[in-house]
Amino acid sequence: MSVGGVVTSYNPHKGWGFIECNGQDVFVNKKECGGFCLAKGMQVEFGLAQGEKGSHATSLRVLVPPEEAQYHGEIKSFNMDKGYGFVGCDAFPDQDVFVLRSAISGGFAPQGALCKFKVTQEEKGPAATDVQLLGAAGQAAKGFGKGMWGFGKGMWGGKGYGKGKGGPRVDPSLKVWIGGLPEAARWKDLQEHMEKAGKTKWCEVFEGKGAGTGTVAYTSTDDVAQAITMLNGSVFSGQTIQVDAWVKAPKEDA
Repeated sequence: MSVGGVVTSYNPHKGWGFIECNGQDVFVNKKECGGFCLAKGMQVEFGLAQGEKGSHATSLRVLVPPEEAQYHGEIKSFNMDKGYGFVGCDAFPDQDVFVLRSAISGGFAPQGALCKFKVTQEEKGPAATDVQLLGAAGQAAKGFGKGMWGFGKGMWGGKGYGKGKGGPRVDPSLKVWIGGLPEAARWKDLQEHMEKAGKTKWCEVFEGKGAGTGTVAYTSTDDVAQAITMLNGSVFSGQTIQVDAWVKAPKEDA
């Protein structure tokens, strides 16, 4: 039997929150939301189940017009040169959602990045709008347009190169962007992990607005390609990391 309630809190980065139902708080996890991203004040229907820590929602259904619904997704692919890509979402199991660069906050999304978005129905299928990156990729995107993608204070924006600050200027084609790094990540450990794909000549773990991200420079584009293929989705210090091409931010409009 389904019951109704109102979302009182929801953290899209962590994927869980609470629903008020008959005067009680009910826990909800995004895996029970069918690809939808909840928001405070949203009306929902769901099943109730009991666990060790209390009630939790199952098989949730949102009660909002389609144009107002938000979804959880994962960037399946993105072509910076062509300016479009695709998002995978449980709410659209039969077709990935098309996304244009102009719909993404920051204008770029690395493969594997988690996001939330809205949808419009186009002639060829669903298209994403108002795309916002979540987690480490979302933190990195806040600085997009002010330097290179991945940080917010200019070209290098962090520490981690030997004992100094910043680093050498490197051809962007020889670098990779790394997301999903643990808070305590050290550049020496990251460099050792990334050298599984080839010899590195520079490594940096970003701080501040770029926390959770970093970059590594290789000696050849072949090593860059090998790193993306081999190390994207690999486990570093207990966390799954994303490795993608280093992309220069587009110029801001005057």
